[in-house]
Amino acid sequence: MRIYLLFLFATVIAFQAFDNRPFEMVDAILKSKNKWVSKAGKIQPKYDAKEEITWNDELERANKENSHLKESHATEKRLYSVVITTILIILAGLMHIIFTTYHKKIYYKGLYLEVIRKREGQNNVQTIPELKNEGDIFELKDINPLIVERILCSLEAFEKEKKYLNKGASLINLAKECGTNTSYMSKVINHYKKQNFASYLNDLRLKYAVELWENHPKLRYKSIQGMAEMTGFNTVQSFSKKFQEKYKIPPTHFLKNLSQNIKAS
Repeated sequence: MRIYLLFLFATVIAFQAFDNRPFEMVDAILKSKNKWVSKAGKIQPKYDAKEEITWNDELERANKENSHLKESHATEKRLYSVVITTILIILAGLMHIIFTTYHKKIYYKGLYLEVIRKREGQNNVQTIPELKNEGDIFELKDINPLIVERILCSLEAFEKEKKYLNKGASLINLAKECGTNTSYMSKVINHYKKQNFASYLNDLRLKYAVELWENHPKLRYKSIQGMAEMTGFNTVQSFSKKFQEKYKIPPTHFLKNLSQNIKAS
């Protein structure tokens, strides 16, 4: 940005130097003519009427020529000002676009790498199944531990069988399938998954979408709308919005960085 500002400053200085040169030339010509007329008057002090009229005409013609040159230069100056101003505006716009594009590319690259680091960290952590420690089912005091256990088993099957990809997946349907009510189902999800059902469902779908892109290169060429339908979202707008809320990067930029990262490696 500093180089760009120096370039603009140098351009303006050069234009001003060029802009003043014609006036200096005109003044030099006029002074030369006036000086010549003045010297001629001293050398030949006696003129007849015709010679005096001739010198007056010459001086008047020189003044008119000077005025004409000044008017012509003023017109050229305005034209040059418009042209150079337009060029500077275009250059400033191009520099802004280039700078913004480069900054955005670096920004999304950083977000992509952050997503990858988080996913690698999650994959390296060995999660302990909820049901391995029977004491876990007694954490919710207001729900029968056997009901908690049944709900946790139902959630485990919900994830393993990828039932979350069904567009009809809902808290009501999941509770009905588990043989419990939505209140118990919601409390168990909030406690053990640390989020509400909507966030839990969207997270499962989005993680699956990223896994598909990472493990199946052909799917990277699938439209975002097609991927939204494949992962259970009703609209592409909903998919893109939830993806950016979770990963802080639009899915299109995530795909672009994913492809570039694989080519570089």
